[in-house]
Amino acid sequence: MDFSVLMKFLANNFIFSSTVIIISFVLGWLLYDKVVTRGICLRHSLFEKDNLAAWVEFIGAFIFPTLFLAAKSIEGSVGETLFMDLLICITYVLAYTSAFTILRMISGSVVKLIDSGDHEGKITLNNEVYSQGNTAAALYSVALSTIFVSMIKFLDVLPGFFLVSVYKMLVILVFSLVAYVAYSLVMRRKSTLFKEIFIDNNVAAGICFAGFMFAVETMLSGAAVLQAEFDLFELAAVCLVSLILFGVLAAVFKWIFSALIKADMWKEVYEQNNIGAAIGQVALYIGIANVIIHFMK
Repeated sequence: MDFSVLMKFLANNFIFSSTVIIISFVLGWLLYDKVVTRGICLRHSLFEKDNLAAWVEFIGAFIFPTLFLAAKSIEGSVGETLFMDLLICITYVLAYTSAFTILRMISGSVVKLIDSGDHEGKITLNNEVYSQGNTAAALYSVALSTIFVSMIKFLDVLPGFFLVSVYKMLVILVFSLVAYVAYSLVMRRKSTLFKEIFIDNNVAAGICFAGFMFAVETMLSGAAVLQAEFDLFELAAVCLVSLILFGVLAAVFKWIFSALIKADMWKEVYEQNNIGAAIGQVALYIGIANVIIHFMK
């Protein structure tokens, strides 16, 4: 291959990709700063207060999702498709920000659904993260952002594929909510997600929940990507079976691991706030998710 042609292609593609990513990042920042975290000075929280919770959410719920979705929009692109990929990129950013803004607006109601004891609905994610410095709440927010990213990356604005992309997004949303409810119900045997995250600021519990949702989204996204020809019922069936297998394997491996090391993992995470134990559980969740995806292929 002619070296000059190769260099020209790389230069054009780099300029093109950089333009789309920069526009996406700046637009995302404006929306995140002015809409999602309205009424809050991000600069003050991040640099003057050195708020760890703010940094966790800023990185996990803004920087990573924005750059990831921008990368998805230019995947396999070339310079001639600048405007189309730019449109896709802006659509991703707007869709993600809209979903996150809605979450912020209804966060009080979401909390009341998690625990009916909070009748006044005073707890909001913005207040918990940026005013109270609740790192566990920031991890909760990051966990929910993984659901939005997992959904929105399948959004296709082209007329021939738009409806199919909407179906995929709905399947991922529905089974993400199923996994969320199942996780909350399992916890209710001894505690609640509300108590551990919003009252106790249990960082280990936040890490476990974020890791669990990341593993679930890895499986659901993998099921959608690996489907050669879209079939709504087949995709739903694969997602359901995957979640059941994930739950069974996670329970079995946690029991084996606890028996081998002679430690109560529940006590370590939810009573002792053992961050190391929480990271170990996250590694287990992600490992099982990847094993299930491997057998889907």
